[in-house]
Amino acid sequence: MERRIMSWSKGTLLLIGVCCAALLLAGFRSGAEASPAARAYFKAAVPEGAAWEPEIRAELAGSPSETVRLLTNLGRDLTEPGSPLRLVFKWQGSYTGEAGGAYASVSSLSKSLGLQAVVKSEEEGHGAYRSSHKNGSMKTSLFWSEMGEGESYVIVTVESADLARTAGLAETAERTGTLLASAGIAADWNVSLQGIAKERGDAGQALKLTERLLAGKLQGMNAAEAYEDETTASISYTVPSIRHTLQSGTHRLAMQAAIHKDVAEGGSRVTIGFPLITIEY
Repeated sequence: MERRIMSWSKGTLLLIGVCCAALLLAGFRSGAEASPAARAYFKAAVPEGAAWEPEIRAELAGSPSETVRLLTNLGRDLTEPGSPLRLVFKWQGSYTGEAGGAYASVSSLSKSLGLQAVVKSEEEGHGAYRSSHKNGSMKTSLFWSEMGEGESYVIVTVESADLARTAGLAETAERTGTLLASAGIAADWNVSLQGIAKERGDAGQALKLTERLLAGKLQGMNAAEAYEDETTASISYTVPSIRHTLQSGTHRLAMQAAIHKDVAEGGSRVTIGFPLITIEY
């Protein structure tokens, strides 16, 4: 397996323990090896977002709702016309409370999010709690893991398998962040969109063509980290016009794009993530 890596810093391969555990428990994986920055703790600074506009401009992308709209517009340009667009929005972060008080805290958050009753289990030696609710084609899920001594890690996911059939996802993602902050959870967000790739051929070539389309809409986009094998190609980018970013080595990453070729089916999937992809390619 040949791997071509640009700006691969050993420092970025180090996992922050809490984030690692949360991502593993949440089922984080990719069609290829995760990018270096995907293994680092999300520390993105998010300035106040600008107001909504009929056609969002890339330089306004900073808030969750703005970024969802931008990503949706990009996804339509990169995927087969009429094919479903899957979108997964994640809030994740830490919580500190009284030891033994996790169940009350997670139950309160679940209720404020409008989810079903909390189900408790034991995972990796820690108490874990799950709750979810489906509203039409949109599903909201809560995962809460106790880390010990009152510390917990929380992930709330808002997702749709077909954005064309989903209303209000951007607003729900924004509201979720507000509720997490009100609950005392220091959370950051990432969002990924996936669909049937418009570009054909091997993954590397298809990604190069996809990159050209993206570059026409995101001024100043520059490749920072890359991965490629027989069926998958991925590149992470710096984008000056996008304000929600992640520090990885010397780079402030704003977006990741990936193409995965399905050998059995013959087609390819394109996945775009802001600031990184946190779903399977």
